[in-house]
Amino acid sequence: MSDRYVRQFGDRGHFALSFALGHDPHPGVPDPETSIWGGFALWARGKCLTRSISDDGGVADEIRWNLLPLLEWFVEVGIRLVNEEPFPALSSSDQVRDATDWFNESEDPPITLTESEEDQWFLRRSDWRRHHAVRTAALDVALPNIHLRRLGSFVEVSWDNETWSPPRPDVSFVEKRGTVLVSAREAAKVIQQALMDVIRVLGEEGATPAVSKLCSMVEDWEVRDSDWRWLVHARSADELTQSLPRLAERLAEHAHAEGCGIFIPHSVETLVLRQARLGTAPEILSLLGVLDQIPDTKASGLLTSRRRPSSAPTIRPWTSGYDRALDLREDLGWGDRPLPNLADWLAQQQVAVRSRPFPGWVYLLTAWESGRALTNVNPQGSSLARREAGLATALGHLLMDDGPVCIDGVWEHWPTAARARAFGVMLMLPDDGVKDVLAGRGAIDSDDVQRLMDHFGTGPSATTYHLRNRGFIDEERRAGLVQELVG
Repeated sequence: MSDRYVRQFGDRGHFALSFALGHDPHPGVPDPETSIWGGFALWARGKCLTRSISDDGGVADEIRWNLLPLLEWFVEVGIRLVNEEPFPALSSSDQVRDATDWFNESEDPPITLTESEEDQWFLRRSDWRRHHAVRTAALDVALPNIHLRRLGSFVEVSWDNETWSPPRPDVSFVEKRGTVLVSAREAAKVIQQALMDVIRVLGEEGATPAVSKLCSMVEDWEVRDSDWRWLVHARSADELTQSLPRLAERLAEHAHAEGCGIFIPHSVETLVLRQARLGTAPEILSLLGVLDQIPDTKASGLLTSRRRPSSAPTIRPWTSGYDRALDLREDLGWGDRPLPNLADWLAQQQVAVRSRPFPGWVYLLTAWESGRALTNVNPQGSSLARREAGLATALGHLLMDDGPVCIDGVWEHWPTAARARAFGVMLMLPDDGVKDVLAGRGAIDSDDVQRLMDHFGTGPSATTYHLRNRGFIDEERRAGLVQELVG
């Protein structure tokens, strides 16, 4: 029996949803008052993330079952789904590349938590998953393990059907593991148009209690002024509301003026606060205050001409950072030699170089506004490696990032950060230059590392991490060398 409604919303090459409304092939089994039989499919960057293969070899793009819980979930979580960016808790790993990684890595809380704090950890983690993991919409439906969350001007779509097996043993999903970025504005538009159209059709067909509930849910389905909170950490939003009401009011005005349907674009302030979990008004004002120090003069033509902003790859983003650093060295004639003093060089390029202290979990901030550039490396950052590579990493952000403001710190997990960090350390320690200094050496000892540090002007933490990442030493050897070098 054919479906009575089939429609796709959006572009499969970018982001698309499709819904079908059909007739229950098992009439009388589910309650017609609480079930809506049909199909659902999701595409991101040309990949059909709902495509599955059954045990008998059948291939289907759609998930076909009772759509009611899926429709209710999308409407319930939609605003938070496309606007909430920060994770609610730190993971135990700094190798988190996307939301799916974060959920997997956050399974084990920090060992320093009390029993009560650990309970809160898991409650926040579960609440976040409920609002970002498609599978949580209906546990009795064979849905793939997909997470969606905001990432700057994008929605990050990540999936993992390897770690998390399908809900049904007779079904496997074609797309196993991956991440793509799609326009947040477009994704929000597609989700809103799709849900409202499907629910409109259901309402026109007849008002069962389930359909009446859906129609009521979408009557006023758009962002409220207070929904700017989803763009930043909950702790920061609470402090803004309580202690900085004028700033909170300005963010509410931004949401009111710029919000479109269920989507809120970032303001300059939320672009900063999304990346740093700040809990006091002085911390918030300190970080935002750096933006007031952007210089009046534009950056030099030499720097501006080499700025090529782009979205960082979601897969191995550090590779493009390494390549860009080596290209810049060749372009500027630095070859494999030690860098010039970067603070002086950046100042010569009309970049404002600051070192205003931040909370320790914020490593650096960069800003690029209408050709004017600023860097601020936190002298009190908690990571020695990040401090040692700070200015080189900041230069990477200025040259490669496509956003106006960047924060690097403990609370962010973005491909742009991994790319810029790789750029920074490769700029300081080019592979061929390292090989020249270590020529003829087999097992690298602390004297070799010290010779590298003396030659390139680098610190022990950044140097040993880079040697490990580039395959010169393993992690066990790195830890031993750091102990010998810094005690």
